[in-house]
Amino acid sequence: QYFLPAYKAGGPIQSIKNLAAFLSKKGKEVYIYCSDRDLDNSKLDVMLDSWTTFSDNIFVYYCSENNRGRKSLALLLANVKPDIIFINGLYSLQYTIYPLLYGGCKKILSVRGMLHPGALSQKRLKKRVYLNCIKMFRLHKLCSYHATTDEEVGYIINEFGANVAIQMIPNLPNELEYTLPPVKTIGDVGIVSIALISPMKNTLRVIQALKACKSKIRYSIYGPVKDRGYWEECLTEISDLPNNIHIEYKGEVRPEDVAGVLSKYHFFILPSKSENFGHAIYEAMSAGRPVITSHNTPWNGLNDQNAGYNIDPDNLSELSSVLDDIASSSDAEYKSSCESARRYVESKYNLSEVKTAYKSMFQLN
Repeated sequence: QYFLPAYKAGGPIQSIKNLAAFLSKKGKEVYIYCSDRDLDNSKLDVMLDSWTTFSDNIFVYYCSENNRGRKSLALLLANVKPDIIFINGLYSLQYTIYPLLYGGCKKILSVRGMLHPGALSQKRLKKRVYLNCIKMFRLHKLCSYHATTDEEVGYIINEFGANVAIQMIPNLPNELEYTLPPVKTIGDVGIVSIALISPMKNTLRVIQALKACKSKIRYSIYGPVKDRGYWEECLTEISDLPNNIHIEYKGEVRPEDVAGVLSKYHFFILPSKSENFGHAIYEAMSAGRPVITSHNTPWNGLNDQNAGYNIDPDNLSELSSVLDDIASSSDAEYKSSCESARRYVESKYNLSEVKTAYKSMFQLN
C-alpha cells in the first residue's frame, strides 16, 4: 500500500524497497503498485496514475483515490503480465483482496507480522471479521504465503490451516556501518526510539518506567504519531517527570538520516508488543548500538550476548531497573556492549542464505 517517498509506515516500506532492489539487480523488472499517500494520508509529490521509473528495472504506479478499483487494477496487471504478484500485507481491499482475485499468475502473500497475537489484539473485532470473510470466500486458497520467522509460520497455520503453502525467509534489511559510540559517563545515558508512536510500540511504557528511575536519563523519541489519543497519554506522563529525566519528541526521521540519529545515542529502545522483523532494531545493532526490546521480536537472547536486554514491557519495575542499570555502566562496559550488538546481529542473520532463498522464491537462475 505504501512505497517511497512515503516512509511513515516504517518497516514494510523498507522491506519492499530492499526486495525490489535485490530483484532488479538480478535482471528482473519490478512493478510496484501503491497508494499516492503516506501513512498519515498526506499526499506524495509524485506523478499519479502512470508507470514512473524509480530506478533501474523498478517502476512504480502511484494510484490516486479516483483510480482505485478492481477493474483498473486488472487492466494494469493485464498490460504488465506479471510472472508473480507479491502482496505486501493483509488488511486491504485494494492492495490485498483485488490482487488475490487476479487469476493470471502465481501470487505470494507476505503477512508482515499482521497475524501475530500482539498485532491481532489491536482493533481485534474488525480484523476478526475481515479474516473470517477471507476464509468464508476461500480467498486464502488463492496464494502461497511468505513468513519471515518460524513463529510467523505457526501464526499462518493457526489462521489458515496446515494445507497452505508457506515459505519462511527473513526480511532483507538495511545494514548500517558501525559508528563510533559516544562517550559514556557513569550515571548518565542517552536512549532513543525510532518508530511509529502507537500502542504497539509501547512508548508510554518507557515513559512510565522512566518516572521511577534514579539515574540521569535522556530519552529522544523519533517517529510519526499514528495514534493521537495515545500520544496525548504520553504527553500527560511527560509533563510529570522527575528532574533527572529529560524526554524530547524529535519528530519524524527519513530513512537516510537514521544512521546519523543513532550515532548520537548510547542505547536504542523499542519494547514492542510484537515485531515481525524490526528493521529499526536491526539497523541499531548493525550500527553498534545495544537494544532494549521485548521478548516478542526475532531478536531474543540479547542479555546472554551482552547485546542489550529483552524485557517484559508490562513489568515496569523490570524496565526501570534495566534503564538504571544501563545508566550505571562505565564507558568500557558500554563499548563492549556496542561491539557485542554488532557481532550478535551478524551471527543471527546470514544475508547470503537469505538472498539464495529469495532467488528460489522468485524463480531466479
